[in-house]
Amino acid sequence: MRTYTRVGASLFVGSAIVLTGLSGPAMADSAQPSAVKVKRVDKSDTIISQAKKLKGKPYRYGGETPSGFDCSGYVQYVYKKAGKKIGRTSGAQLAGKSVPKSKKKPGDILIFMRGSTAYHSAIYAGDGKMWEAQKTGVPVGKHGIWSSSYVVRRPATSEIVATTKAQMGPSSAPASAKTSSFTP
Repeated sequence: MRTYTRVGASLFVGSAIVLTGLSGPAMADSAQPSAVKVKRVDKSDTIISQAKKLKGKPYRYGGETPSGFDCSGYVQYVYKKAGKKIGRTSGAQLAGKSVPKSKKKPGDILIFMRGSTAYHSAIYAGDGKMWEAQKTGVPVGKHGIWSSSYVVRRPATSEIVATTKAQMGPSSAPASAKTSSFTP
């Protein structure tokens, strides 16, 4: 039988993942061999899926719920639903990893700048489009990128998943634990 343990971890340059054990019956016989496989799972589809679900919701200045969103409240809400906490304002959303415009991918945050001031944020949808809560009278939707004065941030579009395969006796039942954590 196989036991899968999903372990979330944040990786930063120079850091390492330390797996400190397994749960349930997988620990019952430590003499049995096991192997850990770590892979990166792309979460951009989850982010885009969450963004699409809110299409048509109204714009409301200061809004951060489906009853009404402003731009950064919408972006924050979508990321939260996808499992990642980010800042509430466009300025706070600048904290993600900087990505060149030519390397942007769906799920990245576009932050529109006036000089050094962030004034609008949206979620890149691909093909020159973005999901956004634009302004009063315009509901949440997918629109063309309307300005070239933006920067791209990638706070999280993937997670680390560690899979453990352990040999178990015939009477053992599989056990699993899941924890998700995005990487920057």
